[in-house]
Amino acid sequence: MFPTYGPRQYISSGYQGTLGHAFPSALGVKVARPDRAVVALAGDGGFMYNVQELSTAVQHGIAIVALVFNDGAYGNVKRMQREFYGNRVIASDLVNPDFVRLADSFGVFGRAVTDPDGLRDALEQALALNAPALIEVKVGEFPAPWQHIVLPRVRGRSG
Repeated sequence: MFPTYGPRQYISSGYQGTLGHAFPSALGVKVARPDRAVVALAGDGGFMYNVQELSTAVQHGIAIVALVFNDGAYGNVKRMQREFYGNRVIASDLVNPDFVRLADSFGVFGRAVTDPDGLRDALEQALALNAPALIEVKVGEFPAPWQHIVLPRVRGRSG
């Protein structure tokens, strides 16, 4: 559902992809294409799988922006537990660090936002730095995406 305007402009493992994929993959993309702005999109749980790679970005001067959508949970898992298992939720809530302070501890620009205008401003500022950056986007629960991913089954007519 993300618009792209040319080949190789959106790299993804897919919706059911690997947790933790976004940030380290974005590092590789930026090293391969240093002339392009690179932004990693991750949830808080997935980002924490490879948070230590902030050190790699700083050490090697890899200027990417990490957008961390913080809902305080493995959001997809939690939603599915609620919907499919009678609201019985287990092991899907997270205790997160203060992401802005975490970024600062690595010497990385960090900012927290709560709305689209704040995100736009923070993203413009981060991209202008040409240095590693982290933007925490505080969000609530996301709606189920399945109506956009799993299309209705269509059967052809037999001859």
